[in-house]
Amino acid sequence: MDANTIIIIAGIVIALAFNFSNGRNDASNTVATVIATRALAPRTAILIASVCCLAGPFVYSTAVAKTIGKGIVDPGIFTPVLLFIGLIGAVLWVNACSHYGIPVSSSHALVGGLMGAGLAAGGISAVFWPSPDLFGWTIAYLACGAVLGAVVMTVFAVIFKDSLKFYAILGAAAGAIITIPLLMILDLFVINGLLAIVLFICVSPMLGLIVSYIFTTILTKVMASAKHPTKMNKWFQRAQIVGSGFQAMSLGGNDAQNAMGIIIAILIAAGFVTADAELPMWVILLSALAIALGLLSGGWKVIKKMGSGITRIRPYQGFSASMSGGMVLSFMTMFGVPVSTTHVATGTIMGTGVTRGTGAVRWGAVRQMVTAWILTIPAAAAVSGICYLVARLVFGF
Repeated sequence: MDANTIIIIAGIVIALAFNFSNGRNDASNTVATVIATRALAPRTAILIASVCCLAGPFVYSTAVAKTIGKGIVDPGIFTPVLLFIGLIGAVLWVNACSHYGIPVSSSHALVGGLMGAGLAAGGISAVFWPSPDLFGWTIAYLACGAVLGAVVMTVFAVIFKDSLKFYAILGAAAGAIITIPLLMILDLFVINGLLAIVLFICVSPMLGLIVSYIFTTILTKVMASAKHPTKMNKWFQRAQIVGSGFQAMSLGGNDAQNAMGIIIAILIAAGFVTADAELPMWVILLSALAIALGLLSGGWKVIKKMGSGITRIRPYQGFSASMSGGMVLSFMTMFGVPVSTTHVATGTIMGTGVTRGTGAVRWGAVRQMVTAWILTIPAAAAVSGICYLVARLVFGF
């Protein structure tokens, strides 16, 4: 067996190990609320979620894998060695954060790892940066959405005689966040690649917050009018199981594709398949199995942080958070945007908590997580870039 074959096999193994790490960190979010409300025993919740996560890639499209494999760094510079090193930065960052119980985005760690290795190997031109036109239109749409949202909410503030400033700021934020996803749904604006990934670092948690807030508000009114709240509470505990399974399946449909994108890129770089080849079934199956096994291993520190570290969750709120998270993740997967389950889940849990007032959310824990999110892409890029430069000095490639 020659050195190149060994590197290819090692790259595939590391890609699967990355998905396993993803399961221990990101995927753990899908069971946090169902465990926090004691709707299911921890081991049972993880087992059900693992099965649903395994099914995810077979339910959704493989658009995310194509973004990872071909939409961030020029595939022309890919070699098995470069992809192997790109994975190193991502795996080290995700596992370090998992060790300390910090929920981060494995998807964004992978993006950072690929960017760092690509920049080190091919310079700034190796990365597919967004075009000025696409960037300009994105800013314009965000600004229009913010203005429209601020105007609408100001009108509501006048009608209900509430704080103009608060409603204007809230409306501007909501308007900006909703505009791009709405235009994508209506097929009026196409955004992909690196710009979509970076933009949705902000959009996905806020979108999760908004969807969860609306959903929880409706459920709160249902609970308030219920004649038998205890029975309703038990019903929502059962419904939470469905919500958790849906969120786990949508996670499998999005995050499991990270390893698929890397493996197909390795196979293309090695000349085993062509650039326009479809994903082989064995790649889909192994990638899904790896993330499901990672979830099955239990990322307990992350589960605790998400389940009780942000806000106190009741069964109907847990159901709302899980269903909202599943809907947002399904939307992102449909458009091929690799997003973080951590970001979405944090947003949905915050949204359900805010319905009881802003004081119900532990903002200190949220700030810690947001800091880790911001650092993820540059940190993983720095690690993989340094690894590539050191390897080039040592081995001379």
